[in-house]
Amino acid sequence: MRSMQGRVVASSGNKTVAVEVTRLAPHPKYKRRVRKKKKFQAHDPDNQFQIGDFVQLEKSRPISKTKTFLAVPLPVKSKKEKKAEGGEEASSSDLGIPLESQQQELQA
Repeated sequence: MRSMQGRVVASSGNKTVAVEVTRLAPHPKYKRRVRKKKKFQAHDPDNQFQIGDFVQLEKSRPISKTKTFLAVPLPVKSKKEKKAEGGEEASSSDLGIPLESQQQELQA
């Protein structure tokens, strides 16, 4: 099974976090893609994750009755990778163009 990404929604106990994973699946009748959410219990050995953090879930051996995943921090993408994906437009500071407020300060 491949790893999944999700958001920490609860700190269930010592070394345990609840992670909500959202995926897109086709509706059985209407064939439109709908969001489906599922919560997984994951092992957090260092208690490093807070509510709202995005984590990656790695499959592991069963740790308890409900915990079979290990919570791992998401790898950080570099600016070059983000630009290659086209997800974000280049900001004005990246292009070397001052903002309007900065232009007014330069003229004054």
